[in-house]
Amino acid sequence: MSATATDDARRRTIVVVVVVGIVAAPFFAATTFVGDDHLFLAFARLAPNPLVAFVRDLHGGEFYRPLPMLVWWLLGRVSRGATWPFAALAFALHSTSAALLARLLTSLGRPRAVAALAATLFFLAPQNLDAASWYAASTDLFATAFALAALVMLVRGASVVSAAFALAALLSKESALVLPALAYVVLAAGAAPPPRARRLRAALPAAVLAALVLAARSVVLAGWGGGGDARASFVAKLVQLVGGAVHLGTGAAVLPELLAWGLGGAALALLGLAAVRGPAPRAPLGFVALALVPLLGPGWAVGARYFYLPAVGLAWAAAEALADQPFAARALIVAALLLIGVQQSVLRGRDVREYARRLVAARHAVAAGARQGAHVFHIDGGIKDLDLAVKEDPAVAPFADGLLVLSDVPASFVALPSALAARAAFLVAAPPLPPSGAYRFGAARIVGLARRGDDPTLDDVVRHFPDIRFIRLRPTPGGHVVGRDVTEQLESDLVNE
Repeated sequence: MSATATDDARRRTIVVVVVVGIVAAPFFAATTFVGDDHLFLAFARLAPNPLVAFVRDLHGGEFYRPLPMLVWWLLGRVSRGATWPFAALAFALHSTSAALLARLLTSLGRPRAVAALAATLFFLAPQNLDAASWYAASTDLFATAFALAALVMLVRGASVVSAAFALAALLSKESALVLPALAYVVLAAGAAPPPRARRLRAALPAAVLAALVLAARSVVLAGWGGGGDARASFVAKLVQLVGGAVHLGTGAAVLPELLAWGLGGAALALLGLAAVRGPAPRAPLGFVALALVPLLGPGWAVGARYFYLPAVGLAWAAAEALADQPFAARALIVAALLLIGVQQSVLRGRDVREYARRLVAARHAVAAGARQGAHVFHIDGGIKDLDLAVKEDPAVAPFADGLLVLSDVPASFVALPSALAARAAFLVAAPPLPPSGAYRFGAARIVGLARRGDDPTLDDVVRHFPDIRFIRLRPTPGGHVVGRDVTEQLESDLVNE
């Protein structure tokens, strides 16, 4: 190798290392446990045996995703509350998915430049990073990584290994049920695609496994499962699907919404035009269409995690469309994605730090109140699933079995103490959250509270829990957050009314 070639390789390596470092840093500096993360952590903390999730409903009749639950249980036990193992897992899954996309395309005979660009676009897409940064979305990351591994092995003729990866994907999330159809489309995209009959036979093992997992799911959940929430209309669902695809490269809350829709919509239109008129293969858009089919199942398909698997096809399609464009154009798009991702991580980091301050204040307030004999708290702090988050604190753990922590966020989940179950019945969502009425992790019963609009009034809460303590979280001039007990003030206001 000449000195010039060596220098070029060194410069490319430096650029790759810098870009990967820029993407990796926010996983550890701008993420934390939020929302459904606390539900998974409760499972890790309270379930005595994670393997039971494979044969018994632990997810309240909603989902059958035992493989990610097993991993969460293991990480939750060894991490002792630290977030970095979950950040490392999320970054590893995201990086692996990008690398497997490149490997899939080279296995199909696509140029290395196209494979590298597709992996880069997938790796940098702001909405993919947003999904990967929410730990509870690991189900989508697992399903996508295993699905891509199954497709790579299938293209290479390793059918048994492919089937093993397919099973892992199917046990990770329901979105992987389209894997047999994806296999058929991918096999047809190769340089020398096999005949239709051979493609069907090659996809058959994944189809059989999908049928078996679907049957096991229906047995374990005693039905088809699902969240039981109100469903969007068909038109609204189409808007959600288009919106998710549009925002893949424009991110969330970074660009003005009108600009995001304009840029993202134009990009989608150009991809479609390139597939119809240009030399680029149409398989990538077929991949996207098939990967979007499972999103018709949930009541609402809003959130970056839903579009993680479809993003594989979109990144592939974009790489094919850009293959013949000048290097400067490709570099500009990659740089724009990187900059949007950096800005998105800056905004997320700010929100994470504020969230962490509020949660620390809430935990301190509950620990102090519990030591004084209080059992029921209402904390005004905008934290979903606050009861579960507070009970992760070692200072609260000795009192957790007798505590109930309510928040101002409707439809939050709480680990409901048996001693308070009857008095708290008026707080529980109807229809129930989850559909079966409760998650049951060991001896713990975790229920969803009333949805927005159905939540009880302050008078109702005080009547059922006359000993409740009301805490308000307020910022201090020094940038901290403190929890102030405002019980006497609120009770005085109720009397005066």
